[in-house]
Amino acid sequence: MNQRIVTALVILPIVIFSTYVGGNIFALMVTILGVLAVFEGRTLLLAQGIHFTRLTYLLPLIYFGVLIFDQADMALQVVVASVLAILTRQLLDFPRFNLVAAGANLLVVFYPTLLLGNLLLLRLSAGWEWTFIPLAAVWAYDAFAYLFGVRFGKIRMWTSVSPKKSLEGAMAGLVSSVLIMVLARQFLDIGLMVSLFLGVILAGTAHVGDLVESALKRSVGVKDSGDFFPGHGGVLDRLDSTVYAASVVYWLWSANVMVW
Repeated sequence: MNQRIVTALVILPIVIFSTYVGGNIFALMVTILGVLAVFEGRTLLLAQGIHFTRLTYLLPLIYFGVLIFDQADMALQVVVASVLAILTRQLLDFPRFNLVAAGANLLVVFYPTLLLGNLLLLRLSAGWEWTFIPLAAVWAYDAFAYLFGVRFGKIRMWTSVSPKKSLEGAMAGLVSSVLIMVLARQFLDIGLMVSLFLGVILAGTAHVGDLVESALKRSVGVKDSGDFFPGHGGVLDRLDSTVYAASVVYWLWSANVMVW
């Protein structure tokens, strides 16, 4: 627990500073996280004896670079080109080339890269407030779900995917997420109903993102995706709920839902 707290105290100021400053600083942070996440995906593949295509490390670098220069149309073509490149590289390893290997390689690179790309797009389009405050709600959800789950958790929700997740923890996380969005609504210039809606949506997406990552790890028989964040696990372990929530907020922002 102490290690978990120390890591959070070190990482949080870096995230806050990068999010507030934005621009190349925020893009650099997102790019580093993207490359590390792909590296952890490589570890998950190798644990299953699946060949990893190393050129996938280039996708986060190219994709985020295109986004920071506001070339959304080109970003789609980067994705298409990456699919073709990965499949072609896999073909060179025939007969190890198969549907599972190709699909797994595409998953471990596109899952973190595209979702982190939405986080970058959110910062570029909506500003630091709309990036940091919803993420703070997600972090509050994670923290309170964990703390209350450990202390009071009795009703297990989905033991085959994540045995320690409890209904009590999820409810505590939901309350904390909603509370942060309600308290922060004056900074976001939104009404009470929108803040309540966002609090619930953020809690729900955070929970789903966490479960997806748990299912991926359980499918390959590992507890954590890595050890980059002592006490917290790897980059994918920390990003699971964050990138899900950031994507949803970006979609809602783009659809002008926030003006309701």
